This record gives sequence, C-alpha cells and structure tokens, in this order.
Amino acid sequence: MSLYCIVMRRKECNVGLLIITFACFIYVTMVTMSLDFIRITPRYQLTLACDESTPNASQVLESSLELVSLKDKSISDRILNVGEPTYPIMLWNKYLINNPDLCNMADNISVLIVVKTDPLNFERRNIIRNTWSNYTHHSVVTRVLFLMGKVQNETIQENISREFDEHLDILQGDFLDTYRNLTNKGVMGLRWITENCMQAKMVVKVDDDAVIDTYRLLEIVYPIYETKTRYILCNIFMNGKAPIVRDEKHKWYVKDSELKQIGLLDKTIYPPYCSGFTAIISTDLIPAMFGIAHLTPFFWVDDVYLYGLLPLKAGRIDYYSLASNYTFIYKNAMNCFSSKECNILSVAEIKADEMMSIWDVIESYHLKQQIPQDVK
Repeated sequence: MSLYCIVMRRKECNVGLLIITFACFIYVTMVTMSLDFIRITPRYQLTLACDESTPNASQVLESSLELVSLKDKSISDRILNVGEPTYPIMLWNKYLINNPDLCNMADNISVLIVVKTDPLNFERRNIIRNTWSNYTHHSVVTRVLFLMGKVQNETIQENISREFDEHLDILQGDFLDTYRNLTNKGVMGLRWITENCMQAKMVVKVDDDAVIDTYRLLEIVYPIYETKTRYILCNIFMNGKAPIVRDEKHKWYVKDSELKQIGLLDKTIYPPYCSGFTAIISTDLIPAMFGIAHLTPFFWVDDVYLYGLLPLKAGRIDYYSLASNYTFIYKNAMNCFSSKECNILSVAEIKADEMMSIWDVIESYHLKQQIPQDVK
C-alpha cells in the first residue's frame, strides 16, 4: 500500500490516485500540444491551434472537475497544495470583501471592467469611477470591479470596507497585496468572473494608473468583437521579444527553480504573452483560463502567467495586437486627443493628477467628432 493510501481514508484512495495520475497526464499533454502548434498570421494575430481530434483544455478541465470538486478541500488540497510545485492560492482561498451580485445589478451587462489596484490608491479608484468607467456615459451597459489583496494596517482596512459599503465594487482576496502576489490577484479575477459574471460579453482588464477611451472602446471596439469568441486584444510580446532575465540584480530576475516549475528552465525567452496594463478578453475564454490555472504551477511574473501560459495551454485563441493604440507618455496623449484624428485606446502609467486632464481632453475630442461638419 502506497504512502498516499496510508494517509488518505481507504474509500478515497482509489479516487485520489486516479485524479493525480490523470492531472499529471493532462498537464504534460497540454504543454506539449500548445508549444507544438503556434502559428503567427499576418495582421499581428496569433492563433494557438490544436488538432481537431484533440479536446481543448476547457473540455479536459470540465471532465476532470467531475472527478473532484474544488470545494472538497479534503481531497483537492492534498492533490494541489502538498509539496512542490505550488499553485495560485486564490484558486480557492476565501474572499475578504465581495459583491457576487455586481453583474446582476443592471440588466444585460455587456462589458466588465476589471481594475488591478493597490489598496492604498483610494484617489485613483474614485477618479476611475467618476470618469472613464462611469457607465452612465454610454448605452452599452458596463460594470467596474477593483481587485486587491489584504493589508495589515487596520485603519486602512476599515477605510477600504467603508469604500466598499459605498460603491460595492471591490473584490479583496485573502493574500497580502504585494508585487509578488499579482498573479494571485489576477487568478482571483478569473475565478470571480467564472463564478459571477459570465453574462458579460467582454472583459477589459486594466491597471489603476490607466485611462481608457471608453467612447472608442464601446462605440468602435465592442461592436466589432461583440459576437467573436476566444480572443485577446493586447500589446503582444512575440517570441524573441521578451528574454528571461537571469541577472540576480535585475527587478525581473527569475530563479531556476521558478522556471523549472513552469517548464522553462532550458529557455532563454518567454513564450508569447501580453503586457497586462490593458487587455481585452472575450468572456467565454475566462473559465478556460481559470481552469488551466489549476494545472499550471504558480509563476510570480503575472503577465507571463495570466496572458501567456494560461492562454497558450487553453489553445485556439486569437491574439490581436493593439500596440499602436497605447501610449505611456502623458504629453503624447494630450497632443493626440487635441488633434483631428486620434486612435489611442489606453493611456497607461500616468499620475493620479493627470488622469482627470486626460479624460477631459478625451471627452472634448469625442464631442467635436459628433458635431456635424457644416456646423463646425
């Protein structure tokens, strides 16, 4: 009798061994398939294809979850949390603050805006609520959800709780809000959407230092992709564009043990992935990505994990590049929206006091666009 059988109750033994064997087989198979079937198409579109006879990851996950419920901690924790490798803790850790009815508070929600935020950024969240995420500006129904981890300061936590009571738009997970926990924050978002907001047709993920031109998003981008499935629009780092950093003095240094967990120990570059400051995802893809997270060991570089490894293993996903629709430079954004033509969708990494100015010029730009030519 194996050690596993000795630890588990006899009635669970056969099921547990079957699940471990099956999960390992699925993980190795999906990694092999995904890496073998990448093709890049002309318009910066990346298609991850699988053979027609091969079930995709979401189908495999659905079958495997019939064997073990993630709510049954007595079995699932022993499978995924004991020893190495480790997995994202927000696969099942509790929510500290949560409004599961957020997407049900309006009829026919179309777009869910998910904002990765620092708990201390109270001002940024209020600016976002009062400017570009304000759903009263548009006929397309939207909702905004702010993702954060926990803080150790009781006063700050009390302020966050009061903020939630007023706006009901915060999701806080049971993990410390630190730089190395951004992957847990992202997985928490995937889980919450899977559980509570599958009626939305599009998910827009942004950082809290960004301003989105929601006029362009909802009037131009959304109608084009409303009926499409399994896509991600983002700034794509293709093969060869994102080297794996092995310099211990560098901010992005990754240990060999961390790379080994995700099968990249012998690689010098990351597989294709999105820069996560702004990413637009079809909602139907979210459960597949969340499911794959149960089979993908934790990796702290969140953009690589969330927008590279998970989609890669999910398969059959179209990536569309939005590189020409972003800017990180405040002055460039102001000049663009002050001109006659501006195709910027997202202005990222800007200061809090610049966010209002950017939004004002965006509104002014679209107001001018709506004025008939003979009136100008």
